[in-house]
Amino acid sequence: MDLTIQIPDERVALYLARAQARGLTVERWILELADQDSHAHSIAHVQKTNPKEWARQFRVWADSHNPDTPVLSAEAMSRESIYPDQA
Repeated sequence: MDLTIQIPDERVALYLARAQARGLTVERWILELADQDSHAHSIAHVQKTNPKEWARQFRVWADSHNPDTPVLSAEAMSRESIYPDQA
């Protein structure tokens, strides 16, 4: 089945960039997002009934993220940095 959606102009560049960052076409990226959403509704049941399948799906999800995404520094993640008025 073919499905046509209208994407607002201000989102096109963002979606293209996100897809390209993962080495995907926009169509493939959106399909992956839809697939992730459809699995999200059943993961709680899988976690309770089949821990090995839950772990497998979790690993697939974790591996789907770009490993080159920069992480925050230790300072940026410190409690003092997050709650400066609590120090």
